[in-house]
Amino acid sequence: MSEGTGQAAFPPIEQLLPHRGRMLLLDEVVSVSPGGVTCRVRIRADSTFAEAGRVPGLVALEYMAQAVGAYAGLKGRALGQPVRIGYLLGSRDVTLPGRDFLAGDELLVEARHQFGDEAIGAFDCTVRLRGELVASGCLNVYQGEGRAGT
Repeated sequence: MSEGTGQAAFPPIEQLLPHRGRMLLLDEVVSVSPGGVTCRVRIRADSTFAEAGRVPGLVALEYMAQAVGAYAGLKGRALGQPVRIGYLLGSRDVTLPGRDFLAGDELLVEARHQFGDEAIGAFDCTVRLRGELVASGCLNVYQGEGRAGT
């Protein structure tokens, strides 16, 4: 997994996550550091879950979960492994925005590995809008043996 910034340095997000179509919510990986990843989400009027150009703030939880998946996808790719399906087991200390995201908003979603192994782990996650922390939480995840699309 190479470190750095800029979308040319990273594979397209659809090569890192099992999600397809409208359930692929992240746009791109923007940076990778040891134990973490930062992804970008651009809110559009036709974004998944949008009504009248507004996406409910609670969707931030799924953005964070998909960032964890992107991290796992990058790690697996570096080892020559296929994308695997992951599951959100639980969360703690979650704070979600008290407002909707609006068309035109650009979110940076970070996931940092705290502990665990290749199958189960915990990640501290954040969502920032214009540099302001708008959502955070620790996500507990499980990555099964099942490959995406099987």
